[in-house]
Amino acid sequence: MTRVFHLRNSDRFGGPERLILDQVLAAGADTLHIVASFGSPDAALPFLDRARAEGGETCLIPQSSSYDPRAPGRVRAAVRQLTPDVVVGHDYKANIFLALATDRPRVAVVHGYTSEDSKIRMFEAIDRRVVRSAEAVVVVSDVLRAQLLEAGVPPERIHEVPNGVNADRIAAAAHEGRASVRAALGLADEVPLVLVLGRLSPEKGQDTAIDAFAALGREDVRLLLVGDGASREALELRAASHDLSGRVLFAGWRDDPWACLGAADLFLLPSRSEGLPLALLEALATGVPVVATRVGAVAEVLENGGCGLVIEPDEAADMTSAIRTVLD
Repeated sequence: MTRVFHLRNSDRFGGPERLILDQVLAAGADTLHIVASFGSPDAALPFLDRARAEGGETCLIPQSSSYDPRAPGRVRAAVRQLTPDVVVGHDYKANIFLALATDRPRVAVVHGYTSEDSKIRMFEAIDRRVVRSAEAVVVVSDVLRAQLLEAGVPPERIHEVPNGVNADRIAAAAHEGRASVRAALGLADEVPLVLVLGRLSPEKGQDTAIDAFAALGREDVRLLLVGDGASREALELRAASHDLSGRVLFAGWRDDPWACLGAADLFLLPSRSEGLPLALLEALATGVPVVATRVGAVAEVLENGGCGLVIEPDEAADMTSAIRTVLD
């Protein structure tokens, strides 16, 4: 039996975590996949908890903080104890620590680079150097392939594997969840709802979404931001500055994103940076109309407008026009 050790630095159960777990659970009986993540034993561990609940094998790499100097040694100890045939890193921290901690065959999965601040840009630059030594590098789009070729990763080691979702399962959950989500938000079924789904962070472009919504000029429409993150306070202030209190709704992090998609009349992806976003694929699975920015593989997925409206990032006026077109 082949033993595979997957490592991701995760404090929540989001799109990449769902993708990893779906792949693990779909594996054949001749492969044992072990899902590992960093965290404190006393803190919430949503990724590992969900993996265990769905029958997956898990491993916790204890850390007292994000910069615990003992963490690389603990990765090394876990790999020695579990004796995997292959180790797989799913973010820059995992890729860097696995490169330092083990000489076992290594796969680096690059879901995308966000460049959201100077610290992240530094770690992502290190990641692009570290993945050069991996036996295989998995990317989710042609854009990421080009970035890694430019960074010096040998072309024969790069494998493009687009993200995939269980469309039937998502569509069913969306249909079943529409009424309950709208009831929780206090929205009648006829109230138009625009949904932005994802971490509240600069690269996700929610600030542009709020500006575009403010210019829409329709009192009956609501904008729902599902997700949490470092930008929440700034985004709430931005909405207030546009006098949008009660019309821009901050739902925080939810574990039912598919139901939220079912509640929406339009899915908006205002990102400045993406690889191949799962939220976009999930939205398409539900049949909700899509407006998205031309980043990463988005235009390719939407067939350059054939399956949804594609606009340039940071163009609030174009976003307003596209939203109005769909709602009309």
